[in-house]
Amino acid sequence: MYKNYKLFLFLVIAVIFLYYSMNKYEEFSIKKTISACVLAKSKITKEISPQEARNICEKEIREKLD
Repeated sequence: MYKNYKLFLFLVIAVIFLYYSMNKYEEFSIKKTISACVLAKSKITKEISPQEARNICEKEIREKLD
C-alpha cells in the first residue's frame, strides 16, 4: 500500500516538472528558430535587411505555430 503512494507522488512530481520545463523552454526554442530563419533569409537574399528578415520570419513562424 505504501509503495503505491510513492509511485503516485513520483508521477505527480514528474508531470509538474515536465509541464514547467515545457513552458520554460518553448520560448527559447522559438527564438532559436527565428534566429536560424533570419540567418538563412539574409544569406539567400542579399538585398533584405536583417530587421526585415526578422519580421518576415517571426510572422511565418508564429502563423505555423497557431
